[in-house]
Amino acid sequence: MTIVWLTLLGLCLNLNIGSALQVPQHNCERYFSYYKENNGAYIGVFTAPRAGVNSLSWEVVFTARGTDQASTVSSLKPYPDKATAFEKIRSGERGEVFVRFQDFGDELPKLVRAEFNDQVLCQNDEYDAPSSTMTRRQSMSTSTKISEVPREIVPQSRPVNQYSQLFRSRPVPNIPDSVSNPFFSQTRPKIESDYEECGVEGFAPLQIGGDLVTRGQYPWLAALYEGGSTATYKCVVTVISKRTVITAAHCIYGKSASQLWVYLGRHDRNENPENGASLVSVSSVLTPSAYDGNPVPDVDVGLLVLTAPMVYTKYIRPLCLWSSNMGVSPNEGESGAVAGWGFDRSAQKTRFPKTVSVQLVPRDQCLKEMKRAEDFITRRTVCAGNSESHGPCFGDSGSALIVLRNNRWHVRGVVSLSPRQGEICDLSKYVIYCDVAKHIDWVRQNMVM
Repeated sequence: MTIVWLTLLGLCLNLNIGSALQVPQHNCERYFSYYKENNGAYIGVFTAPRAGVNSLSWEVVFTARGTDQASTVSSLKPYPDKATAFEKIRSGERGEVFVRFQDFGDELPKLVRAEFNDQVLCQNDEYDAPSSTMTRRQSMSTSTKISEVPREIVPQSRPVNQYSQLFRSRPVPNIPDSVSNPFFSQTRPKIESDYEECGVEGFAPLQIGGDLVTRGQYPWLAALYEGGSTATYKCVVTVISKRTVITAAHCIYGKSASQLWVYLGRHDRNENPENGASLVSVSSVLTPSAYDGNPVPDVDVGLLVLTAPMVYTKYIRPLCLWSSNMGVSPNEGESGAVAGWGFDRSAQKTRFPKTVSVQLVPRDQCLKEMKRAEDFITRRTVCAGNSESHGPCFGDSGSALIVLRNNRWHVRGVVSLSPRQGEICDLSKYVIYCDVAKHIDWVRQNMVM
């Protein structure tokens, strides 16, 4: 296996507000920010969690100290104005709304809840009594077809001293009636069931120490193929939403979307077509701006946006993404798993996917035992190994390093580099993964739901 790399694009904020004004703390930085306008007034801006959505419904709740705060928070309005907001939605960008704070005294109202399209984005504790609670709602939609937007977009500038940030576009292209498919005609698989929950494992073989993956055990597991009239297997990809899969940047960097195919629900590589599986075309190839083709795990991550949303079945379902509140132990030590179609011990391609349990180890331990790899081991990589010298090898590039949290599997890393030993990998050493937990914002900002 080879590691996928992800880059975190942070948005730096500088409120430049006086020391007398108190700005409440909240845990919704990804979707909400306080800003000061040029005239000295204050606003709060909400940004939709994903792009490519043309119907937006917001419900937000603020709290303020005291009981005479009815006019503290204005109604929710499109940001920065209605015309601009709708144009951004039609062009495939993330929609935004805002509130204006007025008569707030020396402390801005505190955000205690934000909900988008019936999904709770974040929650915070309310103030103790006496206090006031203000709920604001806004719905906006457009029936206009969302058009494809340029690869790089500079978002609307903020009111004060904000750093500009480039977001990769998340286009929703026109889907043709038929797509040239190197394996079979474009048809949807028979829907067994409709699963919406991520990270739920299917049935596993009843043997201890076995490395076989049963059909549907890891329903997020998919394969990347490249070619035109004929296509060949390249890497492992992982389903993270109905329109997006994640893989290693070195698997897709510089590739044309028209030459890439994602085989969802893939299991038997010798069966074409495979019952219950679906081969779909790709509309967008996304890699971090810091990735330039140099195979270093620190930024080896990429996303593929599919031309059409997939249908979740018992063989096709997403893996859970890492979240900022999950935390990472400084001593690591967690157990994880990796699966893919990589080479076996005889350097032969495998027909069915195999999985192996691995142990995550601290960075210092990885550096100590792999001194020759010190240039590849950074604070944005994670090392993992197996005491029986089992693990990912060639052909497993892009595979997800998964960790079980709260009975659901989450992506912690992606396979990037492994020590080599002739025609196979030296798995007595550690495999180096890109640490997705350190780059999750880039993934969330660029994926399409």
